Amino acid sequence: MQQNNVSLSGLPTDNDFSANTYLDALSNNTLYWSIITDSMPTGWQFSNCFPNCYAKGVSNGTLSISNGQDYYLNCHFYPNNTSGEGKITMEITDSAGTTELVTWHGIAGTLSGIIDNYYQANKNKIKNIYNLSGQIVKDFKPNKIYIVQLNDNSFTKLFITN
Repeated sequence: MQQNNVSLSGLPTDNDFSANTYLDALSNNTLYWSIITDSMPTGWQFSNCFPNCYAKGVSNGTLSISNGQDYYLNCHFYPNNTSGEGKITMEITDSAGTTELVTWHGIAGTLSGIIDNYYQANKNKIKNIYNLSGQIVKDFKPNKIYIVQLNDNSFTKLFITN
């Protein structure tokens, strides 16, 4: 696999955004693939091309490969006007049982849109938001980790990307 962790991004208003990698065949074989992780925001959809494009939501398939060939592997995220972050992990297994994982991590929206989405979904649960120095913060900066304290005094990490 040329890249096992693939990042992609777009706007919530985009019809879709996608990113691809390639699988280099080292033998003649049959591959079985399935989506084993689908952590998408409510309303989002996905589709894959390996190398044929599948309908939205198809979560498994097979592919016969030939030694020396490379195969297009792509994932499309459809945000449907919703800001957020999503992740799809595909497990690829050959006929001998060798397994490889490919993960696409997608972000739709601006920094403020994603924060607003998170805040709106959890505002009744949030007690405080801290930076890593332990200070309560009101503004977020890209590429930083924040600690969110919920009303039940549990904590969660929030990583803000740009």
